[in-house]
Amino acid sequence: MKFILITLVSFSVLLGISSCEKVIDVDLNDTEQKVVIEGTILRGDTLQRVRITKTQNFDESTNPPTVDNAVVTVVDNLGNAATFTSVGNGWYELTSYPGVEGRTYTLTAVVEGTTYSGSSTMPSYQPLAELLVDFYPFGTDTLIAVVPAHFDQQGIANYYQFHVYRNGIRDKAIFIQDDQFTDGNLTIQPLFIQDLVVGDSVRVDFFCIDKPVHTYFNQLSVNSSSSATPANPVSNLTGGCLGYFSARTFDTGTVVIN
Repeated sequence: MKFILITLVSFSVLLGISSCEKVIDVDLNDTEQKVVIEGTILRGDTLQRVRITKTQNFDESTNPPTVDNAVVTVVDNLGNAATFTSVGNGWYELTSYPGVEGRTYTLTAVVEGTTYSGSSTMPSYQPLAELLVDFYPFGTDTLIAVVPAHFDQQGIANYYQFHVYRNGIRDKAIFIQDDQFTDGNLTIQPLFIQDLVVGDSVRVDFFCIDKPVHTYFNQLSVNSSSSATPANPVSNLTGGCLGYFSARTFDTGTVVIN
């Protein structure tokens, strides 16, 4: 099974019971400022969120500039359309718009006269069967891992993402999987979280994502591990912005390390 651990290059934010994350690499030198769009449509969720910011130079330590005057809309392949409301700090929210498996959603954002757009198809829902803990001897130390178990849907290419929270704080890593070698089987892959100790409470959010979003994070991991100057992963949004749009399903589990 292909399993990738990558380090976020920017901030992560708690989004209700799920989250979206900024994972945009920027050039080390002064660059033209670009729009960054990060958004998700969650299965069955009554609150959908999008954040819009702008890039800044590598040596700037302030929070990225936010965009609060964009027009953000979404429509599915059946014609169900809605408009997000700006709630400040770059966030746009939409209520009473539950995501549905199998539908393709198109997000459009008009920012300062420029239109950005991207589509994502929501995969079938797969539950998190169980969340386990395992201990791995490593020299004189012992590594602790949480082990999410889930069944893979047979005959269909599936892609997964995990968000991990240790004692309520998001771990600064992203874990993704695919089912290239586990099609139709129970999948058990340990997630190693730095500095886990007995007594910690760990929550794992489990997402089924589509291929373009998986490709986005895969490219980010390759760029992050390369000795060459890192490049931005290819976005599934058009118009020249950075970021991604993901229609995804969600499940969650919590375990205490003991």
